[in-house]
Amino acid sequence: MRLQNTLKYLLTTLLLNIVVIFSFAQDYNILDKFIATESNGKVFLNWVITSGQTCDGINILRSTNNINFIQIGEIPGVCGSSTTPQPYSFVDENPVFNSVNYYYLELGTTGYSEILEVEIIDTRIGGYQIRPNPVIDKAQIYIDNKKSENHELWLYNLSGAHISTLNTNNEYFEFDAANLSSGIYIFAIINLATSSITKGKIVVKH
Repeated sequence: MRLQNTLKYLLTTLLLNIVVIFSFAQDYNILDKFIATESNGKVFLNWVITSGQTCDGINILRSTNNINFIQIGEIPGVCGSSTTPQPYSFVDENPVFNSVNYYYLELGTTGYSEILEVEIIDTRIGGYQIRPNPVIDKAQIYIDNKKSENHELWLYNLSGAHISTLNTNNEYFEFDAANLSSGIYIFAIINLATSSITKGKIVVKH
């Protein structure tokens, strides 16, 4: 009899857990869309609440480690509509630079959004950013190139010998260190449209 009661308790607990997991999974259905984009050092969040879904206020949260989130904004009052999809937006004016920013929404007591991530690269100091640095295998060297102008990167060793030349019209160079020895290298980034030159160094560590 005691064994039967124990089995019944375990079965009931399992069923309750399944219901809780299923209910939590359904929370995501309140949103038709949730996207995050970066422009000029700001992060723009846009989302749409599904027609027929409502919630009591929206909290916007951010984290830099995907663990500890802080609230950075809110939209109070009843959100959503019983008849039509409802769009919402929020601008994070002060994201954390040179870090991944994680965002999610608390939709009242109705549920939560998925977590989105946006990395903000700040090239204002020094004119470039290297990710990762030191370089073990491959890296990206970010530059300010919103006009998509052609740039060249000339790479040298510390003896001044030219190693290679990279080209891009994007906002970063693809840097492959697989054939380089460990050590410090120097480079010059040339904007071919303006002839401006940015100098820097990169560390390769295998």
